[in-house]
Amino acid sequence: MKKMFIAIVTLAMAGTASAALPQLNYQCPGQVQMHSDEGGAVYINGKEAKLKKYSDDFYEAKGAGVTLSISKTGQQYDVSYTSKKGSGICQPSAGASGKSAGAVAKSAPASKASPAETACLKAVSGKTKVPLTQLKVTEVLDSEAGVGVTIQVPGAEAPWSCLSDKKGHVQGAAYTGNE
Repeated sequence: MKKMFIAIVTLAMAGTASAALPQLNYQCPGQVQMHSDEGGAVYINGKEAKLKKYSDDFYEAKGAGVTLSISKTGQQYDVSYTSKKGSGICQPSAGASGKSAGAVAKSAPASKASPAETACLKAVSGKTKVPLTQLKVTEVLDSEAGVGVTIQVPGAEAPWSCLSDKKGHVQGAAYTGNE
């Protein structure tokens, strides 16, 4: 258990050091949805987009016939889109909260959740016997070693930590508090 916790903490530190974009959820006109995983992939309408970093404050994501411009201004992210159907400004999805505008804590099951998040939610649900709909992903850290997912379980004093690869193969899930 301690080895697993140390591995997850190391993964978290590695993910934080190389983190680019935070977890963001935006809705754009024309039924265009954007989601980014903490420091990882960007999804347009549920499909992974190609992400290009121009600077620490400006990114461009392309996919599904859409180009998203993602810029950081202070603690907030601004997202705009361009497609064959037009262009416009995107808004943070309903319920956005957190450190920066657009950062969203996702509740399960999330249709836009990455395979790692979905697999970790299922693993924690299986170990705790708490339904998926009551679990909440509070943090996702992506690194070369895998994806670290932190999950809040109702009634638990501390969160659960899960380690998975990007394809959703869970390597372990453990309670971070005292049992």
